[in-house]
Amino acid sequence: MNNQLNAPQDDRTEAEPFLSRQQYRQQQEKQRRHPEPDPDDQLNPDQGTPVAGGNGELHRRAFADERASQEQEEKVSRLKRRLNIAIVALVVAIIIVYLILFYVG
Repeated sequence: MNNQLNAPQDDRTEAEPFLSRQQYRQQQEKQRRHPEPDPDDQLNPDQGTPVAGGNGELHRRAFADERASQEQEEKVSRLKRRLNIAIVALVVAIIIVYLILFYVG
């Protein structure tokens, strides 16, 4: 196997360092987790939302993230309401049991 560190490759310039497969995979994974912002997509400083002129991918991603967070909030609020109803029902059931035991016994 030829392991030359400075061997020229078609898609690499001289300024780019040689990367092993493991290093390249780590770099790709890092870029997938934290993508660099596209210079065409600029955020509106007041609201943190994209302004016109971008490719639309950021718009769709932001909309999907916002919708997912709204759905998550709705699920949490429904669960809170159901838990409150369950707690009240248990307290009422306990009171009824005590009343039955008090008057029957």
